Amino acid sequence: MWRTVGCVLGTDCCPNNIWQYFSWRYSFFPEGEKFYTFGLAALCWAMWNCRNRTTFEFKKLGSPFNVIYVACGYITYWAGLMRGEDREAMERGAKMLRINASNMMRICAAPGGGCN
Repeated sequence: MWRTVGCVLGTDCCPNNIWQYFSWRYSFFPEGEKFYTFGLAALCWAMWNCRNRTTFEFKKLGSPFNVIYVACGYITYWAGLMRGEDREAMERGAKMLRINASNMMRICAAPGGGCN
């Protein structure tokens, strides 16, 4: 999941804890400080809900990319609660993440794809 987010930012460096997440985000997105917590909350909430579906409802997670798509849904929904430039920035971020996850999924699904 963090690798997908990192690819949007053009980096192989991914955070290992919450403090690294905030410094990582600041390094690649310094003017978006007010959105850091939204992104983290969306990713954590998506992981939690996908985990619960797998654990308690016995529904198999089709792909790790499903977590990213769920997070994009949360970001898009929360963007609808904002106005003006903030809303547009959140929607653009969700769209970028969704497109990148789709591209990575295609690469991984291709014969001889790079993902194992």
